[in-house]
Amino acid sequence: SDYKAATNELNTQLDKMDTIIHKYDKKGMIGGEGSMTRDLITTTNTDFAMVNVLSVIMIFIIVALTFKSFALPVILVLTIEFAITINMGIPFFTKTTLPFIASMVIGTIQLGATVDYAILMTTRFKEESHGKKVKEAALIAMEKSSVSIMTSGFSFFAACIGVSFVAKMDLIKSLVILLARGALISVVSILLVLPSLLIFCHKFIEKTTKNWP
Repeated sequence: SDYKAATNELNTQLDKMDTIIHKYDKKGMIGGEGSMTRDLITTTNTDFAMVNVLSVIMIFIIVALTFKSFALPVILVLTIEFAITINMGIPFFTKTTLPFIASMVIGTIQLGATVDYAILMTTRFKEESHGKKVKEAALIAMEKSSVSIMTSGFSFFAACIGVSFVAKMDLIKSLVILLARGALISVVSILLVLPSLLIFCHKFIEKTTKNWP
C-alpha cells in the first residue's frame, strides 16, 4: 500500500480488502502494521482517554500532597497541559498526520517529564520567597533552576531526535519527533509561563498552601 499506517485512507483500503477476503474465507485476516494499527484504534480509544485523565489526576494528587496546597497543583498541571496542547496543536497547522497513540504517549510521557521541571522551579520559588519580593524570588528561581531544566530538557530532545533519524517505522518516527519537540516546548513553558503564573497567583497560593512564606 502507498498509504501510511493510522490514516483514514489506509483504514478505508483495509475495510475494502476485508470485504473481498471474507467472500472467500470468513476467518481470513490481514497482517502488517497498518492492520494492527487499525485494530488498536477501534479497541483502545476509551482506554487512551481514561489513561490521560487518570495521569492528570494522579499528578494533581502527588503535587498537592508534596506542597500541601490546592493552588499549586492547578497551576503546575495547567502549565504542563498548556505545553502539551501546543505540541499536539502544531501538527494541525502543519497538516501532519499523527499516529493514533500520539495523544496518550505525549499526554503521559511529556506530563511525567515536565512535572519534574515544574516541581523544581516551584520549590526554588518557595525557598526564595523567604524575605524577598515575589518578582525577585521568581527571577532568582528562574536563574538558578534554568541550568538543570535546560540540561534535562535538551538531553531528552537529543535522545528522541536521534532515534527519529534512524527509525524506519512511521509510528516510531512520529512519536519520537513529538517527544523531542515536546521537550523543548516544556522547557520554554516552565521557564517562562510557570514563573509568570506563580507571580500572578501568589496571593491565591499563600491562602491555599500550608507553610507558604
